[in-house]
Amino acid sequence: MRAFFLCLGAAALLGAGCTPTAARPNVLLVTLDTTRADALGCYGKPGDPTPVLDALAAEGTRFDAAIATAALTPASHASILTGLDGAHHGVRVLAGGGGMHLAADHPTLATILREHGYQTAAVLSAFPVSKAYGFERGFDLYDCPEGALEPGPAGTPTWNLSKLQRRADATIDRAVAWVRGARAPFFLWMHCFDPHDAALLPPGVAASAPDAIDLTDAQYDAEVRYVDRELGRLFAALREIGAWENTIVVVVADHGEGRGDHGWPHHRILYQEEIRVPLIVRPSRALRSGGEAGAASAPAVAELVRTTDVLPTILEFLGILPLKAIDGKSLRGLMQGRAEPPRIALADAVNGYDLNALQIRSRPLDDFLYCAMDARWKLVYRPAHPEASELFDLARDPRELQNRAAEEPARARDLERELARAAPWVTAPFPPLDPQSAAATQRALSGLGYTGGDARASGPAWRWTCPEHREWSSDERASCPRCGSPPLLIAR
Repeated sequence: MRAFFLCLGAAALLGAGCTPTAARPNVLLVTLDTTRADALGCYGKPGDPTPVLDALAAEGTRFDAAIATAALTPASHASILTGLDGAHHGVRVLAGGGGMHLAADHPTLATILREHGYQTAAVLSAFPVSKAYGFERGFDLYDCPEGALEPGPAGTPTWNLSKLQRRADATIDRAVAWVRGARAPFFLWMHCFDPHDAALLPPGVAASAPDAIDLTDAQYDAEVRYVDRELGRLFAALREIGAWENTIVVVVADHGEGRGDHGWPHHRILYQEEIRVPLIVRPSRALRSGGEAGAASAPAVAELVRTTDVLPTILEFLGILPLKAIDGKSLRGLMQGRAEPPRIALADAVNGYDLNALQIRSRPLDDFLYCAMDARWKLVYRPAHPEASELFDLARDPRELQNRAAEEPARARDLERELARAAPWVTAPFPPLDPQSAAATQRALSGLGYTGGDARASGPAWRWTCPEHREWSSDERASCPRCGSPPLLIAR
């Protein structure tokens, strides 16, 4: 049945059924790790830091309010690849049993396109998108640093840290080699990790201290410039082989980075500097020039969109109907300047059940975070500390410095109801995977600068309440008997 729905599409683009045709566009998906939107020139960064990506945006459409589902690499990538929110694809933590692995029953962009005759490859830069997270399905080539255990002192296995990530130049070298030998149509997912940490710096950029992991502001900017320059080599290679104009190019970040905003240098929480991401969509030439075929007319889109919208956008441009159960919605209409109903964006951070989230010792209020937002208002709901939940008016307070929850209780309740309807809740630690694999994953993540957490990863005792009538609560998840509203999670 799934194959039947995947084979339905626009005959003008795909030909009859699922038969491959030479004219079908290639697809290039570039994911930028730990890259804030405001780090790119086309999003306002002065000094011309990203001329390659700026030129790409000038050919396509830049989305100014694109929201990631999580400020966490595997969880966010799972949403990009499936079009699903975290509650539906199940990847919620960096380390934590079944909560860190994409289940095999979720179709992904790679599995869908391969079923349609595409040659598929993933050329990636770091362990947090490795096979440990279940993203390899559907790829003919999956080239990602998986880490390597080597003999250490007294024969104890030790991770070779040089094999846990690689710099953009090494990843681009591999991607260029693959596209030069690829047959059309192809799908390439290319991922750059550079702005994440200081373990591998661009040529000529000095380390701030021996074994430093955190990037200075200057180093962070240099990493972003370096990734932009290296992407230029990949784009040039596509031009050289005559594939550039027949390729749909999508560039999106998995999440941003705190860089000191809100007193936090890293990610894993839900302020805008961490979940607002750059998103650029450049259709192939035929799609840009072809009216009803999907031409892009808007150079920039101000409306709120989500990274879950990436998959259905690509599939619509290819004339492939998305699966029925999907959270994202195609962006093609917005790209063509058409008015559409406003979207709601969801995000979460289940740090309390992540075995690699030591941050909650210094930021205990960030153990469980759930976000719902519209184009103006944003709620960060803390079920374990509901009194510390935050509501921001992004139109007047884009830096999220003024919590309006007490002044605007009706606005907060509206977004609480959105959360209750979406039901993104996690109420217990994730079931364990093989203990040996779990320990190996934790050692690998520690080698990349991630700090380990509490191995017990136990959260509070939970109950359910109504977002409208808080006096009602229950130990069992059920609709409010007074108004029928789906319940809101809250600690006892």
